[in-house]
Amino acid sequence: MKINDDKKAKEKIIDSAIELFYYQGFHGTTVRQIAQKAELNLALISYYFGGKKGLLEALMVQFYEGYFQAVEAAEATLGATEQESTKLHLIHTMKYTFQYLFDSYKMTRFIYRELTMDSVLIREVMTLYLSKEKYYYISILEEGLNKGQFEHDDLDIVVLQLLHILYMPFLQPQVIREVHYIEPLSQEFKERYFLQLEKWIRNTF
Repeated sequence: MKINDDKKAKEKIIDSAIELFYYQGFHGTTVRQIAQKAELNLALISYYFGGKKGLLEALMVQFYEGYFQAVEAAEATLGATEQESTKLHLIHTMKYTFQYLFDSYKMTRFIYRELTMDSVLIREVMTLYLSKEKYYYISILEEGLNKGQFEHDDLDIVVLQLLHILYMPFLQPQVIREVHYIEPLSQEFKERYFLQLEKWIRNTF
């Protein structure tokens, strides 16, 4: 029972933190507010996470572990044609990751905002997770080069462009909503956006 209670308490703290960080930002949210929203004793946040910074680290780890689980799920479900074609491999992988980012919308938006900050934690995230993401996509493109399926002389820039397109809906939803008059959280937007992302991949490679 104690294990289940601990798990439920941790989940309530994480869910409350995501909600508050999303609307108020990390620095604009206090530990007391998180505890009040979770309806738990303030001391439990320190007990489980070592404080607000420890909670942020736990959220980063949870987010990126989930992200790479989506990548692994994509790899595990590759068909023969997707394995042979770099374009189809990329499209298949990005479909899984794009879905994960939308399913975790508030967490995604908060995490990507935090990545614009300079801190020891963010540098560690870049070293551990963002470098892994970069080399994963570069490896797919290098395989395509080796197969003679396309020619590019600057894979780093191509991957930057690819990831920028993937991230954009979560970095600038206000622009999508207020300038383009499209609801960025709608199923319609998600389908339209990914359709154009797929076309970009097909036309670029």
